[in-house]
Amino acid sequence: MGREKNIRKLNFKPVFKEFIPSSTKANGITNILDEEIEALYLMDILDLYQEEAAQHMEVSRPTFTRILKNARKKLSTAIISGHKINIEHSSNTYIIAICSEDTNFKNIQNNQQYIFIYSMTQGSTELINKIENPVYSDSKKPAIILPKVFIQYNVNIFISSKIGEGLKNSLISKGIKPIEKTNIKQDQLASIIK
Repeated sequence: MGREKNIRKLNFKPVFKEFIPSSTKANGITNILDEEIEALYLMDILDLYQEEAAQHMEVSRPTFTRILKNARKKLSTAIISGHKINIEHSSNTYIIAICSEDTNFKNIQNNQQYIFIYSMTQGSTELINKIENPVYSDSKKPAIILPKVFIQYNVNIFISSKIGEGLKNSLISKGIKPIEKTNIKQDQLASIIK
């Protein structure tokens, strides 16, 4: 009988969950686990060393290496064979960032004074952090600074009333899903991110 698999810490939420060859019919399906996508994200997008990435996922380095090797082999096979790629997603914790003056969210734009960070698990939402927004305090460009801040706090969803193309592309490249919404309330977050 095999050992029970340890729970991995997963923060990355893919914006897209399937990829299909456009020029021909897919020759098969390759399923990639959420932990494998997390490993690719940590190594190939955030450029972490394997030891750091393993710590992020709360697994041993040999386990992380195995997960990463499986992910890369699956992707290579899918691309070479012309398979449809499905990303299986089982982690149900979302870390949401909203820039605003207060938690009433009357004005939610990326240049507001604070960044409110919420954790949402199974529809239950909790404020876990409130930080000074460097875009507001240091007059820095949102597309350059916000993705870096969000990665520090494991944010995987950003909600704002207006998100420029530069910021949107920068967020997506870091695995953070941008959502444009003008009016929100804290108790509506679960319905917004679905």
